[in-house]
Amino acid sequence: MPSQRNETSLKTRPAGAERLRAGAERAHGLDGALAAALERVARIAATSLRVPSAAVVLLGQDRRCFAGGDETHPWLSRDPGALFRIGLANRVLESDQPLALTDARTGVADDGADTVDSLGIGGFLGIRVAGTSGEPIALVVAIDAAPRNWNRDEIEHFTEIAASAVSEIELQRRTVEAERIERQLRYDALHDGLTGLPNRTCFVERLRHAGERARRHAEDSFAVLFVDLDHFKVVNDSFGHLAGDELLVEVGRRLSGCLRSVDTLARLGGDEFALLLEEVHEPSDAARVAERLQSALRSPMTIRDSEVFTSASIGIAMSGRADDAPQHLLRSADLAMYRAKEHGRSRFEVFDPAMHTAAMERLRMEMDLRRAIERNQLLLHYQPVVSLSTGGVVAVEALIRWQHPDRGLIPPLEFIPIAERTGLIGDIGYWVLSRACEQLKSWERDFGYAAPQSVWINVSPKQFAQRDLADQVSELFTSLSFEPRRIKFEITESIMLEDIELAMRTLGELRRLGVQVFMDDFGTGYSSLTYLGRLPLDGIKVDRSFVSQMGTDIRQAQLVGTIITLIRNLGLEPIAEGVETDQQARLLREMGCAFAQGFVFSRPVPPREIDELLRNSAGR
Repeated sequence: MPSQRNETSLKTRPAGAERLRAGAERAHGLDGALAAALERVARIAATSLRVPSAAVVLLGQDRRCFAGGDETHPWLSRDPGALFRIGLANRVLESDQPLALTDARTGVADDGADTVDSLGIGGFLGIRVAGTSGEPIALVVAIDAAPRNWNRDEIEHFTEIAASAVSEIELQRRTVEAERIERQLRYDALHDGLTGLPNRTCFVERLRHAGERARRHAEDSFAVLFVDLDHFKVVNDSFGHLAGDELLVEVGRRLSGCLRSVDTLARLGGDEFALLLEEVHEPSDAARVAERLQSALRSPMTIRDSEVFTSASIGIAMSGRADDAPQHLLRSADLAMYRAKEHGRSRFEVFDPAMHTAAMERLRMEMDLRRAIERNQLLLHYQPVVSLSTGGVVAVEALIRWQHPDRGLIPPLEFIPIAERTGLIGDIGYWVLSRACEQLKSWERDFGYAAPQSVWINVSPKQFAQRDLADQVSELFTSLSFEPRRIKFEITESIMLEDIELAMRTLGELRRLGVQVFMDDFGTGYSSLTYLGRLPLDGIKVDRSFVSQMGTDIRQAQLVGTIITLIRNLGLEPIAEGVETDQQARLLREMGCAFAQGFVFSRPVPPREIDELLRNSAGR
């Protein structure tokens, strides 16, 4: 990648220099207007009092002197500090009234008198003027070469002239302050308040300019990188939002260190950053930058005296089509970033058009899913849980399906991730629980003791992370007059990655209600025995991936036996899923597993087929 801008780039990027030049010209214009105004005040004073020269001397950091008169003393413009060295300025500052001296040489030391005389000062009239804050802002002086008796009318007129200097100075200061506020507002409108980086508005504008240059000059191609921090929420939740802010500032600093001056890094909001890489012609060039960014984030960061590790998922979109709008390129990079997250995080992906097609498909699916509940398109199928000793149905597992009007029956793996990502999972989970409770009561009315004793319901990690889950469940049970002990929630091991303390609290609240909780898919995820011993569970389901190989693999059968023994030793109930043969069912029974489910007993079926199964069981 080129390390410097080419000639075309220099010619087409004047915006920053123009802004600086315009700002300097505005400041120069304000100073010029002030100088002309104060010189006019000095000339009026000199003419009115019939003295060779008068001057307005600014105080504070800006100690310029603006003189006027027919025979202005040259030193006033060159060295106005002489007034302070000979003590006249200090005497004016210390006086509450105008200082009117017939002969300025009177009352000073001999060496001082010689200096006053050499400056050509005889009669002297001076007054301090204050701004609206009450602080002195300037001295206004009138100097006569010969001694001079100042009468009362002259002093009063001089005081009025001096007051006009205050108006000019205050006007200039207000104008300067207004300019400063305007510049700050323009800056704030285009920059992130936390990191100081350009914000989304600024980034899109620069992206638009880059697109215009690329349309004029094909060699001015560029790339957009969308950067999203992995597991940033964990830092916020663990250390607090202030620590999260510190992390974002440090991330911004590290990412900036990977770029050239020609490139742009922006914070779009939250933990999202975007980069505009100029003069990039190949995806491999952008990929090398992405690798540098990830490398820069790899070393730990010290946040609040703690070491914090972070990584980033990065999406890359290359400029190419002439009609690529800034938002389209940013969206393409965003889609590529999501693909990187789906493939394991801490990696980068380059956008291709198939990602857009998939994104549109997800969007359509999301819109359809939002309407699915109100249009009664969701339904439940049930899979029996049987007793391995009697073969009778003791429970059913409720499994959601989506009867889409155009796509037919959609399995949960295709739409539950969308529901989790969009926040619909709470409403869907509540609907499942409500419908399953009503169905179980219906079976009890129709089949009495032959009805399933309980219904098993899968709870999504996102749903389980709701802090009011237990309250929602309790309110539903009350409204339906339903016995909590007849509900068994199935959770996955991934809840341990979300918030283990919240998981413990929610599990405790559910069990106090009377709801039983089982761990689903045990052995396929993280399987931390430390957490397993702490979680207040009632049982564990042995995953189908172990059970399915029991009949053909002795070692696999031994492994399943070990898992069942472990579960029983923990005081929990083992449940086997994915049982497909009578041999597997027999082995599980011999291992001490009391309950199982699988295709050998029944596939997940609509409620009416469970009705038939229950009738057959009751007739035996």
